[in-house]
Amino acid sequence: MFPRRSKLIALVLAVVAALAFVGSAEAGWVTIKNDTAKAIVVQEVVVVNGKAVRGKPVKLNAGESFREFQNTPGVKNYEIYDAAAPNAPPVWSNQLNCKADKQTFSVAVQKNGRVGVTQVADGK
Repeated sequence: MFPRRSKLIALVLAVVAALAFVGSAEAGWVTIKNDTAKAIVVQEVVVVNGKAVRGKPVKLNAGESFREFQNTPGVKNYEIYDAAAPNAPPVWSNQLNCKADKQTFSVAVQKNGRVGVTQVADGK
């Protein structure tokens, strides 16, 4: 009788422990919106064993958004290309701090004429 009870107690403790820590590693949705007048291509870049591995390129026309679930919070590397010149160097390449539950970033032409990415406050 005791072996079954100890197995049941171990199972219950394992489930409780798993549920207690489930919220601590959650990330969330990252939205990238194209606020330029041109089509762009957004691509995540991950460094594996010292080599840059590019993710699936996503083309965004003017005004379109791309929404992606990030399963782990952290700093993500992205590159943005001009869709009209796909073989040219990226027009923007940098890191985005993706640590909140829901974040939106805007791709826009800055005052200096270069493409930049800024975080947008929630609700905009």
